[in-house]
Amino acid sequence: MSTAMATLDSTVAVLEKRTPGRGTFVVALLALASAAVVALATTATADWNLSSLLVIAAFTTLSGIAYVDAGSSRLSISGTMLGLVLAGALLGGGPAALIGLVTTCVRWARSRESFPAFVDNLVTFTWFPLIAGLLFRSAVSALGLGHHDIGYYVLIFPAFFVALLLNFVGVVGFQCYLDRTSLWRQARDLVPPVLAAEMLSALLTMAAVYLTWQTGTLGLALLGLILVTYQYLVGELLRSKQRASELQRIATTDELTGLANRERFRQRVEGQIADAGPRGTTFAVMLIDLDRFKEVNDTLGHHYGDELLRGLGPRLVASAGDDAVVARLGGDEFAVLPDASADDVGELERIAERLIECVQEPVLMEGMTLQVGASVGIARFPVDGDDAHTLLRRSDVAMYAAKESHSGCKLYAAELDHHSLRRLSVLSDFRRALNTDEIVVHYQPIVDVEGTSVRGAEGLVRWEHPDLGMIPPGEFIQTVEQSGLIGPLTRHVLERSIMQCAEWRRAGHDLSVAVNLSVRDLLDRSLPGDIEHMLTSYHVPAAALQLEITESMLMSDPERSLATLMRLNELGLCLSVDDFGTGYSSLANLRRMPINELKIDRSFVSPMLQDESDLIIVRSTINLGHDLGLRVIAEGVEDEPTLAHLAHLGCDLAQGYHVSRPLPAEAFSAWMGTAGAQPALPVAV
Repeated sequence: MSTAMATLDSTVAVLEKRTPGRGTFVVALLALASAAVVALATTATADWNLSSLLVIAAFTTLSGIAYVDAGSSRLSISGTMLGLVLAGALLGGGPAALIGLVTTCVRWARSRESFPAFVDNLVTFTWFPLIAGLLFRSAVSALGLGHHDIGYYVLIFPAFFVALLLNFVGVVGFQCYLDRTSLWRQARDLVPPVLAAEMLSALLTMAAVYLTWQTGTLGLALLGLILVTYQYLVGELLRSKQRASELQRIATTDELTGLANRERFRQRVEGQIADAGPRGTTFAVMLIDLDRFKEVNDTLGHHYGDELLRGLGPRLVASAGDDAVVARLGGDEFAVLPDASADDVGELERIAERLIECVQEPVLMEGMTLQVGASVGIARFPVDGDDAHTLLRRSDVAMYAAKESHSGCKLYAAELDHHSLRRLSVLSDFRRALNTDEIVVHYQPIVDVEGTSVRGAEGLVRWEHPDLGMIPPGEFIQTVEQSGLIGPLTRHVLERSIMQCAEWRRAGHDLSVAVNLSVRDLLDRSLPGDIEHMLTSYHVPAAALQLEITESMLMSDPERSLATLMRLNELGLCLSVDDFGTGYSSLANLRRMPINELKIDRSFVSPMLQDESDLIIVRSTINLGHDLGLRVIAEGVEDEPTLAHLAHLGCDLAQGYHVSRPLPAEAFSAWMGTAGAQPALPVAV
């Protein structure tokens, strides 16, 4: 009943692939002029009863103004069609056309449709009541029927559908012309849902005509009031339904990406379980977490992060497959319910690879090229879980295992849960550990390439967990970074390293100490002031502290990085680019940065005697660094031949297991005494 008075119109403009030209408007003017000529020519067959004309015009116009959108750009709920066919039957084609013209003009005050659509409606709502009225009156006259005959009212039914057909062709046909789409296809999509309602509207029109002949103008006015009230109530019901649908959509849709949200995805997984159980079929749940996304948010701001996520949604949908369900669970975490059997592990891995590849596609945004990675965890029904909560949790466990192993994707396995519980324990214990002596710093020596002088040490954080033992940084740094505790950790390591450097210097060893910074540290405006305070407190010269940053940190937002680096440089600190060669540095930007040192990544240094390409990279980096006036240090030196070749290439400093593994402070001091290498002042740059 909610569409009992549905009317086709074009109040909402569609995507216009054709732009109406002057010729289109000339044709429209000729059509309106022709309608006026026909109306004047058939005046004798019309009944220009002023009271009836005004009542029907008032009802039709009010009904048109109070239309309610029916969920389609071409459908609305109103009594306009009923009123115009009623006018055609009672008064004739001319009066009905006049009412259609007036109704369209008044309705435009609310709809504010585009001018081409308004002109099309003027022509359509003038011609279809004119033709329907003329046909009805001609048929009644030809058959010699009067309002006392049943056949008179039966003819209203075909007249109504003639009007409906002309309305559809005029409105939807014009829009199809603009869209370059098929009118027949639109008819198949739009007509069936409202056909029953239009049949009811035709029956109501027959009843309205009968009631008017029986009760006169007063009955007609009463009928109009009833129908307008009825339309209002129907509209309120429809709006209530639409509001409920919108609330349901909001509750189950991620606002940023338009994908399903966590709750809707959970419901789909539960529905899949209900369907798969009785049939004995299997399926998988995939959890995707973005890599390096926090660097985008932290360096460029959440606006860039949101735009990246918004653009990623459609790409994931396209890569997952037509029948897959893709959801955003929150933050940079997505989930996929692929249309594939869990028994076909190869197919699941191929889907995961497609998803990772689509995430890795570079995104150009405001002149910058952004690129992130992804890790995918896969849990299978029923082998890994038989409910939605378990499948999501275990796919999360597999995802973190993939992230930690840098393997791209992983299938869930029971032994991975141990690492998951350990990760949770790490996060819950870390705040406590910062306030105790559990977080310690080990020091790896940095020597000249002749191996005769210790020039400094790199401070490397370790966690002496009371239950889990010594935890290397790879197992907790990422978790700490995600939890927002990297700032307190950096300050803890800085203070311990500066304090140790002060002790070495009091003992007569003029060493420097190097500490790694994170992306968040570069955005922390209070960090330079805190470092200055630490150096002053422990009486350590600024040149004795070296801060290491990676290429990706440096180049993700050069302008903002430059501001922080300049402030640190003003303090007299030494700045080093760590893991050089593994990022995507721009040499132009690199030259602008106040950098003192390049640190060649171990992935090039360790195999350089066996791999010519790595040797070329190492040689080129040394030459590049020296040409830029920078000191060059090689990390990952594992044997004496590598150290000797680095000396031959002109490298300045080296560190690695061949020199020494990272050592606690006391062991480092003892090593200096037994290594026979006398500390020397750092090389000035």
